[in-house]
Amino acid sequence: MEHKEDIRRLLDYIERHLSRKLELEELAGIAFLSKYHFHRLFRQETGESVTSYIRRRRMARAAAELATTGDRILDIALRYQYGSHEAFTRAFKRIYSLTPEEYRRQHTAARHIGHHHGAGGTTMCARAA
Repeated sequence: MEHKEDIRRLLDYIERHLSRKLELEELAGIAFLSKYHFHRLFRQETGESVTSYIRRRRMARAAAELATTGDRILDIALRYQYGSHEAFTRAFKRIYSLTPEEYRRQHTAARHIGHHHGAGGTTMCARAA
């Protein structure tokens, strides 16, 4: 039996609901599968467990928000189901080897430095104030 389409649909569902608490039972129910069968098929199709996938995607979303928004780190942590700033910082540092604060500083600085062409076609670096 082919389940690739079911898993793809569930991946879309997960992406749309990353800021919600997602339970294995809920996801298996959406796919009309037992928890065990769902977990096995998910790993077979994606190469990782459901919880690992959700954790990785939440962290990627959180990193993007750190780099592109001024939202407080605690608000981002809570949005993606981390119970505290400390828990989020530990998990973030394990993946990115930087604290969320360091990551934000690096990516904010990088966003403010851009390249544009000046007179005569030369490339100049500009830093926003």
